[in-house]
Amino acid sequence: MISSTDTVIIGAGPYGLSISAHLSKAGVPHQILGQPMQAWRQFMPPGMLLRSEGFASNLSAPWDGYRLEDYCRHRGIAYKPRGMRMPLEVFAEYGLWFQSQLVGHLRPLEVIDMCREDGHFRLALSDGSSLAARRAVLSLGLRSFAQMPAALRGMSKPHVIHSGEFGSYEWARNKSVAIVGAGQSAVGLAALFNEIGAHVHLLVRGPELDWSDAPRPSRVSMPKMLKPDVGLGRGWPSNHPRDLLTSYLVSEHPWTFHMLGLKRRQWILETGWAPSGAWWLRDRVEGKTEISLRSEIRRAELQDDQVVMEVAVGNDKTRITADHVVVATGFKVDMARHPFLSRELVDALSLTDGSPNLTRHFETSVRDLYVVGPAAALSFGPALRFVHGAKYAAPHLAGHIGKRYEAETPQRATRPQGAAPELAEGHGGAGLRGQSVLQAAENSVE
Repeated sequence: MISSTDTVIIGAGPYGLSISAHLSKAGVPHQILGQPMQAWRQFMPPGMLLRSEGFASNLSAPWDGYRLEDYCRHRGIAYKPRGMRMPLEVFAEYGLWFQSQLVGHLRPLEVIDMCREDGHFRLALSDGSSLAARRAVLSLGLRSFAQMPAALRGMSKPHVIHSGEFGSYEWARNKSVAIVGAGQSAVGLAALFNEIGAHVHLLVRGPELDWSDAPRPSRVSMPKMLKPDVGLGRGWPSNHPRDLLTSYLVSEHPWTFHMLGLKRRQWILETGWAPSGAWWLRDRVEGKTEISLRSEIRRAELQDDQVVMEVAVGNDKTRITADHVVVATGFKVDMARHPFLSRELVDALSLTDGSPNLTRHFETSVRDLYVVGPAAALSFGPALRFVHGAKYAAPHLAGHIGKRYEAETPQRATRPQGAAPELAEGHGGAGLRGQSVLQAAENSVE
């Protein structure tokens, strides 16, 4: 038995949930597949603090009352737009609350196979069922994109593990752990591991660890237009107006990034928003963990249940041994690494070094196939690597799909505009308790 819908969203993280909420308001029948907030709840270490500021950590809803600030007020949690130091658990719970309020029609299933057939997408699901959809939105975050140094590839868990692949870190207690990387994930894990008694050795490829600046209250009141809130922070250390303007535009208006040429976009992604640690982690890492700068792993092997690495440190070579190696070197987008995509779909995609080339509506070279989140960063900039990017992507993509749906379904009932739901239940973009937006419109006519 094959069920059908107009649009399927694959992935139920911040982007998928936000897009579903906007499609519900637009009256587009859709299904959303995946475990809600799975990566945040299962593959990140407990106790981690988010680097993003509170005001830049909202999922996107078409109605008021569903921001992080609203959730914190609802739960009695102290909220600050800046300097909140938000625990991972609070953000994950916020996402689940958002889902329970606006996306009750979610199906917690995995996609096993997906192909293009007779102008529709045919999906085989983990419960043995099948789904046909006119449109598909890939909202999978960084799943399948973990990047591993060449010397460590092929080494098995738990000796070598990527930072995006584990939850609890109790296994590190009283162990020696080498962490490879220099960004927020690497230094955050270094602090957490050290605080449970692990011996931590941080291997940094660059000449120094870069730390963000602590916020300082300005002595001079500046108009908001001259010092606007920027969800990603400054991309470069320079205070030059050109760099400040670029940071603001690519953070708050991703469409401006899309208008740039490919080489310019690649340059911004490579040189702006380089790996760095949050300022409030610095005193938890420096002086408390061993740090090797200008280091590069040349060889690695398993000896006596330990990882033995030959590491170039500056102009010298040294031997470093650890019970575990945690790789926090980030992710590299490669659409071919999504195992459920058919070979025909992958071959039909226009890619640049693995990243999809997207239209201004997030559409790939395959009609009606869309990509959002980090995989869209080459087209829409670094904002799409963060939750903050959902503020632009969700309403824009839902508006585009809504227009296509209206054009292709001219006889459908008129839908109500702008009514906030009590609770979304049922399939196909429920907008009122127990019934879809379209059903509600039909009932109101009667």
